[in-house]
Amino acid sequence: MEAIKATFFQECEELLADLENGLLALQDGTPGEDTVNAVFRAVHSIKGGAGAFGFEALVRFSHVFETLMDDVRSAKIAQTPPLMSALLRAADILADLVEAARSGGEGEDPRTHEMAAELEQLIAGKGAVAPVAVAAPVPTESNDPDFGFQPLAAMVFEDAPPPPAETVWSITFSPRTSLYANANEPALLLRELGRLGAMTVSLDDSALPDLESLDVDGSWLTWRISLTTDRDEAAIRDVFEFVDGDCDLTLSAGTEDAEPAFDVSALLAAIQSEPVVVSAPDPEPEPAPVVAPPVVSAVAPPAAPAQPSTPAAPPADRGDTHGFAPQATIRVDPERIDRLIDLVGELVINQAMLAQRVSECGLPPSSAVSVGLDDLEQLTREIQESVMAIRAQPVKSVFQRMPRLVRETATMTGKQVRLTTDGENTEVDKTVIERLADPITHMIRNAIDHGLEMPEARVAAGKPAEGHVRLAALHRGGRIVIEVSDDGAGINRKRVLAIAMQKELVSPDAQLTDEEIDNLIFLPGFSTADKVSDVSGRGVGMDVVRRSIQALGGRISITSRPGEGSTFTLSLPLTLAVLDGMVVDVAGHTLVVPLTAIVESLRPRPEDVRRLGPTGMVLAVRDDHVPLIDIGCVLGFRTTPPAPHERVVLLIETEDGARAALVADAIQGQRQVVIKSLEANYRQVPGIAAATILGDGRVALILDVDAVVSMRRRDAGRPLDPTLIAAE
Repeated sequence: MEAIKATFFQECEELLADLENGLLALQDGTPGEDTVNAVFRAVHSIKGGAGAFGFEALVRFSHVFETLMDDVRSAKIAQTPPLMSALLRAADILADLVEAARSGGEGEDPRTHEMAAELEQLIAGKGAVAPVAVAAPVPTESNDPDFGFQPLAAMVFEDAPPPPAETVWSITFSPRTSLYANANEPALLLRELGRLGAMTVSLDDSALPDLESLDVDGSWLTWRISLTTDRDEAAIRDVFEFVDGDCDLTLSAGTEDAEPAFDVSALLAAIQSEPVVVSAPDPEPEPAPVVAPPVVSAVAPPAAPAQPSTPAAPPADRGDTHGFAPQATIRVDPERIDRLIDLVGELVINQAMLAQRVSECGLPPSSAVSVGLDDLEQLTREIQESVMAIRAQPVKSVFQRMPRLVRETATMTGKQVRLTTDGENTEVDKTVIERLADPITHMIRNAIDHGLEMPEARVAAGKPAEGHVRLAALHRGGRIVIEVSDDGAGINRKRVLAIAMQKELVSPDAQLTDEEIDNLIFLPGFSTADKVSDVSGRGVGMDVVRRSIQALGGRISITSRPGEGSTFTLSLPLTLAVLDGMVVDVAGHTLVVPLTAIVESLRPRPEDVRRLGPTGMVLAVRDDHVPLIDIGCVLGFRTTPPAPHERVVLLIETEDGARAALVADAIQGQRQVVIKSLEANYRQVPGIAAATILGDGRVALILDVDAVVSMRRRDAGRPLDPTLIAAE
């Protein structure tokens, strides 16, 4: 049961994500009945699964939520902004209840009761009488977990409207083969139908063939049901919503079922307690009623049949033995995937070692060993790419948490905020995904608290009262880029510099550029908040963001426009496991330059090298000039740069589109290397992103190209030796 319960909570995460996406779409005015139905199904499925495991608080709240959504989809309640706001808050409470059930403490706090009461008021608001009080939900004495709340309409209205008139419905339900193939269960459908009113059921097995000709995969049974209820036809058809297309269903109102019938209460009690095995009755003058069909599924939510994970197949004949087969999926423990990644990394290292040994032996490329080694390299790469594809996940799982954060932060700060997201399906390694949530959370809170102005200030500045925060993801140059932007006032650089000097974070006579001032907000202990609040003011947050991003081998940059807003850009590697790189020699050290940053490699001519000022050099490349940067000098491997025309140059492009020429002593070749965290095993080194193990067992450092370029820009350097420039 614990394994099944874990699966339920995994499905709850997906359902809650669908729920919030649907509600946000409705809030934005996206039309469509499908969206409302998707929201209803998400709440309905959570309620059903919660009932199977006895999560009473979750069942009670989701039942009220579901009832309100049922009225919304039947157009009994208009989709107004106040309603959407209430539904979004209800979704937050539902998520809290799911998390409480997961952690084992399912106690309800006052917020749950208040929210349930608000939803009940919205449901009761269909009438002309206004509520006079709000009462907390009170458990009834019913044993049915789906009805743990007494209707508040009966508690807060003095004159409740008379109940609707009841109708007798005659229902014929004939499952098709595909219904069973999709793991659905007629008994659960009958139980759900019985909740709508008094019901009697009879079984028609006249289509059942002799035992000799019986096809066990066929569908031969039909149920005839008489249901007395005050609900309409739509409510009845909703019970069979998940099996639409997998059964033959007919409904007619106002007639009694002529078939011999029995009270269904015993059936429901039997289904709830244990599966009931049915054998075909012996022939008699009149057909004897059968209690229930065979229960096929071992465990299933009581309130709803399982929904297939793939689109339903076209309706099949009842006798068709080739029913729809859902696509199989496997849930795997993440630790097994991580172990597989580690083994693939070791495989890459061993393959590189074999290649090194073969190269040292001097075997020709056409030899059988060399050809076999080439095949092994291709297979290794395919295995590595396939395993990395398994670990790749869309950033949607992180982005979906942010709307609630925005609502809560906006409420605490008294601001009006609208969040938009782009690139939710951008995929990145699972390890990166897991560590993105905290940095993005800090940046969004910072954007709302410090970036956006109060509504009255925005109106006075000619802006809409509602602030806009945008969260976007995209692939760029073999990396993933996350952008958090706002349309606020931008960074007040004078105030930031004054606070930094006041806190003695910079010297009073410091002359800083705009970029350097903007980066002061990443210093530990820095905060522009006037007072400590639940949102900010303690001087922690953005420094945590930078450390978290750097630990992932990434970087963060700021672009701010006074009066227009700010954009924080995170740049991260797509994977923390393997990368393609160019292995180079620099001052006796072996380095790896990520291949995604390299545009081309070349040997410059003496006349293409030009001096720029007392400390710089540039390289002429196709009517353009790019700065020359000696890797050895930037990393401290040597103090005097060599003549560039005597070395090899790697023309690279940074993430912001700028180009530079990195000077190295020699190129060993292109290789696929396994990334090893340098910070986890040693410490962070400026200009170095990570480390790797080469085929000969040596450790090589992986260059952080953007960091090297930034370090050279900040370094005043020493005057260059004029003799190094051959043209002079």
